[in-house]
Amino acid sequence: MKQSHALLLAIALLACAAASAHAGPAPSDPPDYFGPATGGRAATNRTVTVAPSLAAVPNGRLWSTWYAGPTPGEDKNNYVVLATSGDAGRTWTETLVIDPDGTGPVRAFDPEVWLDPEGRLWLFWAQAGGGNKDAGTWAMVNGNPGAENPEWSAPRLLAPGVMMCKPIVLSDGTWAFPISDWEGRRLKTPGAATAGFWVSEDKGKTFSRRGAAHVPVEFREYDEHMLIERHDGTLWMLVRTNYGIGESISKDGGRTWTEVVPSQIPHTNSRFFISRLQSGNLLLLKHGSMDQRTGRSHLMAFISTDDGHSWEGGLLLDERAGISYPDGQQTGDGSIHVTYDFDRTGERQIFFATFREEDARAGAAVTDAVRLRQLVSKGSGGQPPEPKRKGQPRDNADGARLIKEPSGTFEPGGYEAAPFSIGERLFTDRAYTVAEDPDALDDAMFLRVPLEGEKQLVCRRPGMLFLLTPQLDRNKDSQAEQLEAKGFQKVAMAEIALFAPGNPRNWATLYQKEVVAGESVSFGQWAVPVFRP
Repeated sequence: MKQSHALLLAIALLACAAASAHAGPAPSDPPDYFGPATGGRAATNRTVTVAPSLAAVPNGRLWSTWYAGPTPGEDKNNYVVLATSGDAGRTWTETLVIDPDGTGPVRAFDPEVWLDPEGRLWLFWAQAGGGNKDAGTWAMVNGNPGAENPEWSAPRLLAPGVMMCKPIVLSDGTWAFPISDWEGRRLKTPGAATAGFWVSEDKGKTFSRRGAAHVPVEFREYDEHMLIERHDGTLWMLVRTNYGIGESISKDGGRTWTEVVPSQIPHTNSRFFISRLQSGNLLLLKHGSMDQRTGRSHLMAFISTDDGHSWEGGLLLDERAGISYPDGQQTGDGSIHVTYDFDRTGERQIFFATFREEDARAGAAVTDAVRLRQLVSKGSGGQPPEPKRKGQPRDNADGARLIKEPSGTFEPGGYEAAPFSIGERLFTDRAYTVAEDPDALDDAMFLRVPLEGEKQLVCRRPGMLFLLTPQLDRNKDSQAEQLEAKGFQKVAMAEIALFAPGNPRNWATLYQKEVVAGESVSFGQWAVPVFRP
């Protein structure tokens, strides 16, 4: 233990020396802090907890990693947390925090843990500057993952881009890494093949980009792609897109890939998880059943016996809204261990679950291995957001009384439904997130539609439907006049600082209308459709 702490101190000193050569910290500099989760980095000083990963070693020890921060967002204060459990996930100890530079400008995020064929544990993470510029994938390795405090290698910058999902080992022994080109994604470069296929042919000593799949720019999100080698030797890539899950095929070992097109797997715009099991079958963790597209709720486990052409079962792991980012691993005894996050800026929890292939295939707990909703970590404290306003919001006292019943619903129309809560992304074509959620809407959902362009939605269940849009003198793109012309009424509820709260142009007013089943509601830039489930 003393030895590992000494190594970490040496790494930190090397990092400081490297950083001193620059005018300021850069994403390509080694992280400045390797140490315990104490003080400002303790669980009691976290306002966000996001995107976990899990690995299991033969002696039963479990490892989990995620990223967190003292401010409520994906920002320059993010750091990576590593925790371990020696009692099958019943209790967890946070053993390490990796922080590039404290309060920024560089963030650490999107970590992943992976047990390689040599029995070594890899800890991967990404570092990027403001606006997610110059993102790169970093890694450390330890050769004794069965120990609670193993010695870690010095951190290495492996490749440009971000690796959000697990590597796989191909049948010829090649290690394959799904690393996304975040510069091509961030800049929306039309010709960029962003879903990268990186390989190591010498057991992790060197890395090279063998190929990449092209995601059409209009569908491009964060990629967060995963890889499967099918029994026929082809490689199957599943990619996160703004419509759900896209797919691409390579027949030459990952050198060339077909263009990413929609898969047959319905899913929301969020990370999923797929893996080859010991039986040869495939495991898929996704939101909702195989015949519908839901929001970030109803995390379920499915099995495929035909290389992903069809799926069966559907063990429900957690039905709550606000769950996301599953990851996991099967162990030698057949147990499947998975992790995911819940309500990342509210409850700020990381969960753990265990089951077997038989349970997933049956769609029910048929073995005594099933353990669900096991808590790994809960963040608290931190610095909650305080909207900075220029002026005061209008109380809209001249509006109509808010009417919640009967509650209508929109036909999703291919859009994702999400809970109306702080931190949720608002639009498919912008990164804006909800900055304020008034009590009157604490049970509401919204459809994540594009900010730009004309939209037309249809009422599925008759009742009250709502749209949020700025008033015309706030924003020239207001839909207020169009909505009022269609019978919508302004609600007597104060303006909401919907996103970027310092700018009154983004303060929205709620409009309501009782709509009949089948009635269409059309609107342009910009408005947010809201309903009560």
